[in-house]
Amino acid sequence: MHEWIFCLLRQPRYINIMSDTKFDRKPTDKSTGGAPLLACYDDLTASCAYGWSMLERGVKDRKSAFHTPSIATISANGSPTMRTVVLRGCATAEKTLRFHTDTRSSKITELQKNPLAAMHFYDAGAKIQLRLAVRLEMLSGAAFDAAWEATRPMSRECYQVTQSPGSQISDPYEVTFNAALTDDGEAYFVPVAAHVLQMEWLYLAARGHRRALFDFEHDTQSWLVP
Repeated sequence: MHEWIFCLLRQPRYINIMSDTKFDRKPTDKSTGGAPLLACYDDLTASCAYGWSMLERGVKDRKSAFHTPSIATISANGSPTMRTVVLRGCATAEKTLRFHTDTRSSKITELQKNPLAAMHFYDAGAKIQLRLAVRLEMLSGAAFDAAWEATRPMSRECYQVTQSPGSQISDPYEVTFNAALTDDGEAYFVPVAAHVLQMEWLYLAARGHRRALFDFEHDTQSWLVP
């Protein structure tokens, strides 16, 4: 993924950053047989903006590769542990993402001890990877209410299970649901904000890969060796 590949026979072709091209499929140029470069190819600020636009699309489009990122936290014994979550919110101006989980899950126990985590997004079609350093925060009050109200009945069933996630059972049919006992699932539902501290951008292109680091805590940005 980090090797340089050069195309010496033709000049780069660009597409507009606001192209109608789908985010999960890289555009092709039938006249040359190659893929045109994104307009943000040599532009740090535009690359950052494109990354955020893909995150925004990940919230709205279930078919987007960014809809289900991986998140890694630190377990009680100090080892990393990873799982997939569903991206439920993206506030670009505030540099914050949101996902939902069960209050009894290991993620909650881990973030209470160490709120620092990492998120990974990769779109194989667009050949774009984002690695995010984040600080996790359980939401309450109005933010909790808004997230719960926006949750569909089918999703609420996930929180109506009476046993804790990850509990050992002898038979898969032993999982029990009780809407009344769990207050329709609200008793164990919690929205989590992931405050993005850093974003590492990687764009794989035949002419040469582009990698960059955006540090939102210190308001800096720089190119990196791919």
